[in-house]
Amino acid sequence: MTMRSTRVGSAFVLIALVTIPALASGTSVSRRGVTSSLQVHARERTTWDSVYNAEQADRGQEAYKQVCSRCHRDALSGGDEAPALTGSAFMSAWNGQTLEDLHERIRTSMPTDTPGVYSKQQVTDVIAYMLRFNGFPAGAHELTHELDALKGIKFVATKP
Repeated sequence: MTMRSTRVGSAFVLIALVTIPALASGTSVSRRGVTSSLQVHARERTTWDSVYNAEQADRGQEAYKQVCSRCHRDALSGGDEAPALTGSAFMSAWNGQTLEDLHERIRTSMPTDTPGVYSKQQVTDVIAYMLRFNGFPAGAHELTHELDALKGIKFVATKP
């Protein structure tokens, strides 16, 4: 056996000794070495990650004006029994929850006189408008109405 084949064999054994336990424990292996899966997934998407686009927020603004503004007012300030959809009370109430939570709350309880009449897409467009109104940045892609994807986006009130 040559010196080169011994080194190659040793490298293979070392890689196997690191990779197999890493894969079994839920960590990932990259060119740079072993990375904990907790580190890879630690950064989940938030409302600060440009999760909607401007066109969608424009559609949401029109939908909001047609129906939501009668109770929540044009400036999203709320009134009578309708809570504000902007400001510190709104931001703290939703902080840490997911956009799926917000979506389902709106879809199943709004408007109060005829809940559930809006499509998932209409609700998502209104959420995009609410995000824009509250100062969250727009991006290149629309916010999806798929609940599993919305579950992966956390509402974070203050910019990290």
